[in-house]
Amino acid sequence: MAIKQNSHFTTLSSNFIYSSETKKLYRIKEKDFIRNRKLPFEELVLCMLKLLRHNIQAEVNTFFKEIQGSVKSSVKKITSSAFVQSRKKIKPDLFFDLNNLIAKDYYLDNDEKVKLYKGLRVLSVDGSTINLPLTEQLKTIYGTFNNQKKTDDVVVARVSVLYDVLNELVLDGKLCPFSEGEIPLSHSHLKYAQKGDLIIMDRAYPSFDSAYMMQKQSVEFLFRCKHTFSNQIKSFYESGKQEDIIEIKPKQNKSFKRLPYTPGSAITVRMLRITLSSGEIEILMTSLLDTKKYKYKEFEQLYFKRWKVETFYNRFKNIIGVENFSGTSNQFIQQEFNCALYMSNMQTILMEDAQIEADKKYENRKYHYKINSSLSLGFIRERLVKIFSKKTESQALLKELEQLFIINVIPIRPGRNNKRDVDKYRQRTKPKQFKNRRIVI
Repeated sequence: MAIKQNSHFTTLSSNFIYSSETKKLYRIKEKDFIRNRKLPFEELVLCMLKLLRHNIQAEVNTFFKEIQGSVKSSVKKITSSAFVQSRKKIKPDLFFDLNNLIAKDYYLDNDEKVKLYKGLRVLSVDGSTINLPLTEQLKTIYGTFNNQKKTDDVVVARVSVLYDVLNELVLDGKLCPFSEGEIPLSHSHLKYAQKGDLIIMDRAYPSFDSAYMMQKQSVEFLFRCKHTFSNQIKSFYESGKQEDIIEIKPKQNKSFKRLPYTPGSAITVRMLRITLSSGEIEILMTSLLDTKKYKYKEFEQLYFKRWKVETFYNRFKNIIGVENFSGTSNQFIQQEFNCALYMSNMQTILMEDAQIEADKKYENRKYHYKINSSLSLGFIRERLVKIFSKKTESQALLKELEQLFIINVIPIRPGRNNKRDVDKYRQRTKPKQFKNRRIVI
């Protein structure tokens, strides 16, 4: 059995950032970052990874205070304008690939930490939307969206992620125009899935195309289906059976040119009827056909694990604050979106050991306690620069972080729930985001 310490991932990230190849690969032009500047490539990347949530000048001033003594630099500050000009020279892909690097590495030689369900990675694809600054460039790229009162236009982008719900890691994330459909985006995530994965999706995603593509990749699936999804599903629903093995076929009223299957193609699936505590009937479709290994009674809880991707979006928007962009160009928007994905994964990884210790420390209390996500992100941001740049002190800093996580916990009270009000925000008008207004403190 193998295990990777937190320091492995911080070192992996640091080595990537400080690699000369990284600088060459992710600069916009060959002449960028070839002279000694007040804010070199590596320090610029570190500053951006901290997440720019306040006034840019305040963020840059704080960064230079933190970096003094960490790297060889006599520079004490730069202007926000100089910072903006420098970040224009970096491709957004840098932060995407950095996130992909640690996400892939997490599953290698790390058996003791990687959580599986009967040998399967349990993933979920889900989409959401985020609001972007209202600029002409972003309106052209992402389009506009009218609210219910049609009193104002807002720029809304679609977000789609492939998320490991057991290990709480983003394997792939995309920010794209709202006009792009959820099913095509889910297909694009499949390049990051592999044999031995189970992908759970809600009612927006079932399609013969998706099932066929996953079957070809030896990726298992579990869909929640509408009762009217197809005639075969409707027949199963009306039969009253608890479960059944059936064949599904593609819809016949479409062109099959350039498709990898024919009108006669069929996929064998297992159908399950789940009656929820509310009395609602849930219809599930899965490729897990082995009724002895994957028992009927387990599927209600197995599908419920998908809820973790919903809680990810809550953390992504409300704690990491992905919508608080510091720039208004598409390049800056993509940079910060990918930075937020990386910080989400690093937060999960750095909290992992602390949660195990917290479970031991508070095991005799009435409630189960979890690490406070809001405070933990703040602690990480405060120490990120030193952890990445002062390798001799990184172990001590990581240990300090772990202790802070363990001290700052919150109780989980079972059985608490709030009624979902789907119309709560329909009449909300998003305030305009002005280019020169950022939080200072």
